Order: sequence, then C-alpha cells, then structure tokens
Amino acid sequence: MKNLSEVKAKEIQSEKIHEKYTEFQAAADVEFWKKLNFCFQNMQSGAAGGTEQLIGVQNGTNGIVPVRFLKLRKGRNSWQECLNDTFRSLGRELTGNCGILLEGFSLRELPLETITEILVRAMYYGAYSFRKERLQEITVKGVYSLREELKDEKESCRVTLISGADLKSSIKKAADYGECINYARMLGDIPSNYLHTSEFTGYLKELAKDYGIEFEALGKKELSTLHCGGILGVNSGSKEEAVLISLYYEGEKGAPITALVGKGVMFDSGGYHLKSLSSMEGMKYDMCGAANLAAAFEIVLRQKSKINLLLLIPAVENLIGPDALRMGDVITTMSGKTVEVYNTDAEGRLILCDALTYAQKRGAGRVLDLATLTNSCRKALGDEISGIFYNDETTGEAFLAEAKHQGEKVWRLPLDQSYHRLLYRTQTADLINYAPEGDGGASVAACFLEEFIEEGTAWIHLDIVGTSVNRSADRKQVKGASGVLAASVAAFLIQQV
Repeated sequence: MKNLSEVKAKEIQSEKIHEKYTEFQAAADVEFWKKLNFCFQNMQSGAAGGTEQLIGVQNGTNGIVPVRFLKLRKGRNSWQECLNDTFRSLGRELTGNCGILLEGFSLRELPLETITEILVRAMYYGAYSFRKERLQEITVKGVYSLREELKDEKESCRVTLISGADLKSSIKKAADYGECINYARMLGDIPSNYLHTSEFTGYLKELAKDYGIEFEALGKKELSTLHCGGILGVNSGSKEEAVLISLYYEGEKGAPITALVGKGVMFDSGGYHLKSLSSMEGMKYDMCGAANLAAAFEIVLRQKSKINLLLLIPAVENLIGPDALRMGDVITTMSGKTVEVYNTDAEGRLILCDALTYAQKRGAGRVLDLATLTNSCRKALGDEISGIFYNDETTGEAFLAEAKHQGEKVWRLPLDQSYHRLLYRTQTADLINYAPEGDGGASVAACFLEEFIEEGTAWIHLDIVGTSVNRSADRKQVKGASGVLAASVAAFLIQQV
C-alpha cells in the first residue's frame, strides 16, 4: 500500500497531507457535499438497508466520484475491535487506489491519532498474503534478503489518508507495526523444509547486522558445555543443529534488562509420542512464538526505545530418530535440575526452561516468554483469546492493560501449588515434564516453566496455541500465521520505559 509505506520512508510530510485535504475540499462543489451528506443520512437512517455501500456522487464538471461509506458496527466489541475488523476487511478486498477521508471523523473514546494507527495497521494486516512463487529462491538468497518479496501487501495500491491534522508520526508508527507483524506471519507461513534452524538463525543474524546490534548463536558444542539438556534433548532426533539464538539491544546504558524468550520449534512431529495426522497439520507454526517476538523486538528497534532488550530463541526440531528422546529418559537442564521425559510431545517447555535460565544468567530481571505451548489452553479459551500467566501483579496487569489497548484478547489462567505438586511425581528426577492425568494442562505447563524462574524475577508466560494461526480465510484475513501479540508485547515494552 504505497502511501502508507511511503510515509515510513519520509516521502510524505504533514503539510502534504493537509494539502491533499485542501485540494479535495476545493475540488468538490457545494452540491457535491450536499449530495454526500444526503447519502450519508440515508445510510445512517437505514433507508439504504443500513449496510456499507458504494455510490457515485456527481462533483460539478469533475465527473462521478465513487464514494464508499464504511459502517462501524460496534455491538459488544470495543471501538478498537470495530475499527480493526472494518479496515482489515478493506485491506483484504482492496484492488486499486483509494482515499480515506478522516477529516471530521471522531470517536469519544479515541483520539484521531489512535484511530489512524488502528486503521493503518489493520489495512496492512488485511492486505497481507504469502508469495509462494518466491519460495524456491530461499535456498539461494536466504530468507532475510527475500523477506519483502515473500509477503504481498498490495504494493500496487495507493492509499491516501485525507486529513488536515498532522498524522505523519501516527502513520509511520503504524506502518512499522504493520510491516513487522507481517514479517512474523511470513516466517510462520514458510514450509519447514525451507526454514530449518540454520535458516532461522541466518534470518536473525542478518536482522541484527542491519540494526547494528549484538548477535550470538550457541550451537551443539556450546550448549553441551552449558548443560542445556532440554534444548539438545528435544533436537536429538534431527540432523539439523540445535541453536540458542540471542540478539541484544542496548537502548539505555545501565538500565535493567528485559528478556523475550520465544519458542522456536521449527517442526513438531511429537517425537516418539507421534502426533496423529490431524494433530500434526500446521506444526510448521510451532515456531510462531519465536517469529512473533522477533517482530516485537524489531518494532522496539524501529521506535528507538530506551530499553535494554534481550531476545532469546531456542531453535530445534522435534523429530523421530535413533537418538531421539524416549519416554522415561532423564535430562539435565542448564539450571542443574533434572527432568524425566514422560511425554516427548511436551517438548516446548523443555527448550524454554533452558532459555529462561540463560536469560536470567544474562542479567534479565524481567522475562516474557511467548509459546505455542499447550492444546489445553486452546480448549479452554478457543482460537481468539490467548492465555497469560504471571508471577508479578504489577507487571502482569500492565501487560493486560496494554493488550486491551491494542485490541488483542488475553485471559489470565492460574499458577498454583496444586499444579506444581503434579510435577514432582517422579522417582528418577527433580521434575516430570507432563502430568499423566492431563487435566489443567496449560497451568501444569506454566508451572513447569515457573520452576525455572528465580526469586525476584518478574515473569510473564503467554500461551498462543489457539491464536497463533488464522485457521481459515475470511473477509478480514488470509489463512495462516496470525502474528498474535507481537503488537501487545512491543507496545508493553515501549510503554514501560
């Protein structure tokens, strides 16, 4: 969408937006505005069925101007959700140039700058689709160098926002969010045979290089030295090398460090507890936690936030092989705690526990992890609400408030000693990775992770199994990775500075 991305490239200044509005206003004669108002009143009163409609309005000698009224249906939703749905749909169906007249538009609850940010981001989201025709080039050029070509955002369409207000910074900020979230969706949509741990490592290495920040990739040798039995154990059935990837951005020298930890299982077969055909469908998306946090991290970089931020991605494949984990195996984690593997398909928590320990060893006093962790969370909350667990009320409530502001639905689930006790039912290790009863699975998994959180560390765990993927195409979006919570995480970090 040209004009929106052009603002990001600083080709449109606020004066030009004002000039565009002035031109529009001057070009339309009095009769045009009367006809426009008449059509609007008819639609508002329901004379035209009360639906969105495209009409042609005669504008003096300038010919017919096609005008579409977008009717906002709030219902039980917030205005953020209403605007989001409306403009995602517009972005999805857009086939040509359009102008959006914002002059005079207002909502009591939202300033024009916020409205602008919502609609720009929503149009980026609706416009996105994956370009499968560029897929084979990955093996030659790499994912990062192709990341613009692998996503289609309807670049041939020109969208102009018409307003006398200075909306330049709002548009640029929203374009940054929209682009980065679509990068996450693009990464999730890539088939796993084109995106192994090495390709994902290369993507993040190039990202760090572009922004001039610190990059580190710990391979099998380094992980063995650090006793990362979780990461190495899960990956032991794969011919690909396990990697613990880290990027570090220092926005404020001497400030506390916040760590983002994203689950990066590039494909999950379930291991020897092999998934069924239906359960294995979409397991390339088991790295969406990593992809979405990479997007949140890049948004923070683009906003030049004064925060010290560490991104950690444990990247593995959970496959079957001669050396793969078996039921009953005991592994030693980086923390020194031992874990009995009761279920090889409860692998996400095994790689995350090592990464959480490493985050704290690197000095993080606040840690947020994002993972497609448990189907139990999806069963409890469905496909539109993510689960959240936290050990610090102030930090958790701040995130919930920001998620609400971003229009992303999150619901708190419990951490409790009753779930911790289930993890101690092992005769051979300190912990077991799965509660055989299967009840309260999302909370059991979260409590397993909490076992590796040190006293004094503020921690948030987000479970996105249900929300990580748009499971079917609709009027608002294509089928595929959703980029869920990338916006909320980024905004939370930026607001916390």
